[in-house]
Amino acid sequence: MFTSLVEKLTLVLSLCVAFVYAVPAFEGISTWSSIGNLVPGITFLEAIGPEGAGSDTANIPNYLSILSPRGLPGNATIYRNRSPPLFYIHQNNLWHFHNESTILPVQVHNSTLTSKLPLQVVVGEKDPKLARRTLVKEGQWRWQGTMLRYEQGSSSVPLFYSCQDTNGLMGLFLFTEPAPPPGGCTPFTLHSFNRAKNIPNS
Repeated sequence: MFTSLVEKLTLVLSLCVAFVYAVPAFEGISTWSSIGNLVPGITFLEAIGPEGAGSDTANIPNYLSILSPRGLPGNATIYRNRSPPLFYIHQNNLWHFHNESTILPVQVHNSTLTSKLPLQVVVGEKDPKLARRTLVKEGQWRWQGTMLRYEQGSSSVPLFYSCQDTNGLMGLFLFTEPAPPPGGCTPFTLHSFNRAKNIPNS
């Protein structure tokens, strides 16, 4: 009986140790005192648009946000958010940092498979079969001062549009070629006002 008890305790201890080692870490770090030290340049992205866009009496700014439960993929969108998500640029790619085990790419898709409609910004991976056909691979993200820009070839886009997508959900769109503003859409530029000044352009 004593041997059986020892075996059970050993099994429980082994499971506890396995659980501790299974806790995901970001680049070998499992705890940190400052996210800014962990991910240089991490920031909220404040959306600046026409005066009164999404007006709110509490003076909560508009931010680049995600139309999904926290930590899950979804449409990038803009709304007044008391707890906005965090983003950073690494090797010309834009990433959403949810926590140390969940980091999602910010991607641009031609969801309509046409050249006449704007491209859509999506956070996280879309359906793999659809993504292969719609993902725009040539683009890159960079900072110009506080402003976020999307570049593709010779095009450098500082202006984004908050619109409904083909399913009636709000999304964030952009044009890489000159085009008239879409009807029913609100233009915004995206800015990082809290990014450390000594962090070089990524």
